[in-house]
Amino acid sequence: MAMLALMTMTPAAALPSAPPTDAVEQEIVVIASKLKDWRASLVESRGDPRCYTQRSTGDAAIDRIGCQSMLQCHKRYKAEFAGFKDRRIPSSKRSEMRKTFLRNEFSSCVFEVRDAMVAELADQRAAAR
Repeated sequence: MAMLALMTMTPAAALPSAPPTDAVEQEIVVIASKLKDWRASLVESRGDPRCYTQRSTGDAAIDRIGCQSMLQCHKRYKAEFAGFKDRRIPSSKRSEMRKTFLRNEFSSCVFEVRDAMVAELADQRAAAR
């Protein structure tokens, strides 16, 4: 956002041209293929969610995308996650509710947020070439 302020004060001729679409698309493919093998666990510790990378991509920025997307979606669905701890509901029912939620809603959120972050990183990397 601070970058936007700088860009509005910079003459148009001094601004870098947008990276070619092909370069951005290539970066998206590379990042997405690395994320396919990325694995992490999301753990609550003292009420705060923490993301631990289990299988790294070898690229800290890409690993960060994976964790940040999970953490953002956990924050968005905080009430749902709290509901899975309700001891008044039988554990088998809670487990089934959690699996259904993770498969249908949480994963959709994670992929949506992650796709936006991948596109942003791809733009940055293509522009840096």
